[in-house]
Amino acid sequence: MDPYHRKEAKIEVPAATMDQQIDNIIQTGGTGTFGDGRLLKMEVDYSTQVDSQLAVADTLAKSGKVLEAVESLQTLEKLSRLDCDMRSNQRLLCRMVKLAFDANNWELLCETVKALCKKRLLIKTSIKNMVKDCCEMVPKAPDATAKSKLIDTLRAVTAGKIYLEVERARLTKQVAEKLEAEGKLDEAREMMMELQVETYGTMEVDEKVKYLLHQMRLSIANQHFTRASIISRKINTKFFERENDEVQLMKLEFYKYMVQIGLSENNYLDVCKHFLAIFKTPRIQESDIKKLEVLKCTVFYLLLSTHDNEKWELLHRMNAMRELEHLPTHKELLELFIHQELIFWSKAIESKYAPILFGADPPPELVRDTLLPSTHVFPMTQADGRRRRERLHDCVGEHNVRMVSKYYSRITFQRMAKLLEFGVEQMETFVCKMIVDGVIPEAKIHRPSQIIYLSPKKNSVEVLDAWVFNVRKLTDTMNKVSQLIAKEEMVHGLQIAQRV
Repeated sequence: MDPYHRKEAKIEVPAATMDQQIDNIIQTGGTGTFGDGRLLKMEVDYSTQVDSQLAVADTLAKSGKVLEAVESLQTLEKLSRLDCDMRSNQRLLCRMVKLAFDANNWELLCETVKALCKKRLLIKTSIKNMVKDCCEMVPKAPDATAKSKLIDTLRAVTAGKIYLEVERARLTKQVAEKLEAEGKLDEAREMMMELQVETYGTMEVDEKVKYLLHQMRLSIANQHFTRASIISRKINTKFFERENDEVQLMKLEFYKYMVQIGLSENNYLDVCKHFLAIFKTPRIQESDIKKLEVLKCTVFYLLLSTHDNEKWELLHRMNAMRELEHLPTHKELLELFIHQELIFWSKAIESKYAPILFGADPPPELVRDTLLPSTHVFPMTQADGRRRRERLHDCVGEHNVRMVSKYYSRITFQRMAKLLEFGVEQMETFVCKMIVDGVIPEAKIHRPSQIIYLSPKKNSVEVLDAWVFNVRKLTDTMNKVSQLIAKEEMVHGLQIAQRV
């Protein structure tokens, strides 16, 4: 039979220790794979020769001849590799790097790793186990130079090998952390972005999320908020529903970055929803101070958002929250935007609610808390705080424009400016913006007559059609009422006749 067409059953090895995997392979027929993906089958068992040769290598190493000890294993390593003896090959590879490590010869260790990974017909399980052992040696390096050289060597030999992608990702993260500590944020970000860990099937979900969070942090540090937003979509928020302490910390870190992304885009409704997710975190619920401060931020950013159906629904949901009863002033402020009444900026906002909006500083313990985003929504000493104050003024104006459009079909410039507490020119600019944004899409401004038409002007035909429709509706209602009255009279008359 042609050996190239021989059918070999590929064995799926469960997640276990490397020895258990090899035992399973041997018990199921000794079938495995080469480094290039081809099927292999163990032909010879070199266990006895390996035992004796390892003893010889240990003797040489103890006498100080480390290089000779490593070289003494090379011939047997080649035989075990070509004859597909996975267990023996794994033992030899791991012992060769361990001899160099025990002798504190880091130069020899790096050269040995490079040489072993360039061999022909590599066995995946052996290489993977050797690289795994080398990764455990990295923290034990005597100095930064040796550590950096070993990491670079391991990253070079793991490049392009799918079965070593997890080890490469871990090593890359260590290099990125070193660059970040040195202030080289651009280089650290580029190195972290090289790997798409969300596609790694062998990496644990927790480790994936940590890696993606690291990518988000570096992107935000470099002001690449769009890139950070793209990375955030790779994380399934259902992962944060677990009540594990470590998962909750990752959840807080994730939403901290999401708040920063939302603020960079002035997307206050998304920021509000992110703070609401932080508020529902069990770790935040344990602290009354943190819980209430986060709830305050949720209210403020909700008020700053653009009015739409989602905001309107969220206003009512938050107003019904029992936790908001502990913040009565904030609840009153929220209700102002729910009630169908005008809100006067000078009489209501600046006089009554200014202390909680513009004068309140967050508690010191929250300022020092690195897990939470900034809870100071209106820092008046900063440009962001002053800009958000102007945005709140615009939100009050938007609310008032909607209320005026409900009760007026047309209004003069002077009257509208008085109701909005703006100057005439400022009011005209503001109303034009509301028309363009679709808040009052049917409104029109007639500058010569200084009148704002809040509803479309109807022609005589439309007015006549509306009058005819209303008259028809009235007559239909009157006919129905008269029929009901006649029915009641007939029933009442029948009851009287039965009594007689």
